Amino acid sequence: MATLEITYNILIPIFLIAGVFAVLDRHMHIDPQPASRMVVYVFAPALIFRSLAFMEISAGEAGLLFGSTVIITLLAAGLGNGFVRVIGFDRRQESAFTLSLIFANLGNYGLPLNRLAFGDPGLERAVICMVASLLMGYTIGIFFASRGNTSNRSAMLNVLKNPMPYAAAFGLLFNAANLNLPDTLVNTLNLAAQAAEPLMLAVLGIQLSRTWQIGIGGMLRFSLFATIFRLIVAPLIAFPITALLGMSGITRDVAIVQTSMPTAVLAGVLATEFGADAESVTATILISTLTSIITLSVLLSILL
Repeated sequence: MATLEITYNILIPIFLIAGVFAVLDRHMHIDPQPASRMVVYVFAPALIFRSLAFMEISAGEAGLLFGSTVIITLLAAGLGNGFVRVIGFDRRQESAFTLSLIFANLGNYGLPLNRLAFGDPGLERAVICMVASLLMGYTIGIFFASRGNTSNRSAMLNVLKNPMPYAAAFGLLFNAANLNLPDTLVNTLNLAAQAAEPLMLAVLGIQLSRTWQIGIGGMLRFSLFATIFRLIVAPLIAFPITALLGMSGITRDVAIVQTSMPTAVLAGVLATEFGADAESVTATILISTLTSIITLSVLLSILL
């Protein structure tokens, strides 16, 4: 599939929806928290549970998706951490840089993208990658965000309150036990899961609007380096790693695409919470998200 065709048919619809809410936020100052909470506590858990409970891929294939996401992300973060040490970033910037690489936007952006590119089979595989990324983010990500800050008790409590890991665990158990739900509950899950993607894009648009308003002037060098690692180095790592793991077809493609997504807004939230360089992370979120229109178009043209 041609690069321009991919941009037009897959990426532009995502950014049109997000863009509508970015414009609305500039004029109406929409509070993103209610929608974000609906996604986090209701619709995303429903999507995760439904995808994992009723997935038609083998446990081995799911394990490859999970493992490849962890390996590729850690390799990219490790290389990035070494790079910023060599060029002389201070400890606070180093933590922020690593955080920008660990937290990729596999949810708000990655799930709709993979469904549009690969259909429902792509979506259920993308959910597995997202779960792997969330677990890494809430462990390794919090460690890097809080380096130099001894108290992370409140952050860990927030992790325990987050229903998404529980939805993933119950979904996997449900699938392994081959259980059936009543049609009423299945239809309820389907409706909730279908609401997740548009709400995710709405939240993404509002968050990009807020990021744009902050400005990126003094953080450009940091953001450009982080964007290169997030959007170019990560997929360059992904191709050989998925080959070494013996992955092929749509499973390989989804793993590569998901590990090539831009920095997630959650990276900025944690950087703010734990005293990392939040301004630079915020600038990276904006630059990497906008630049991903080009890089993901090229990547999908290679894969499709």
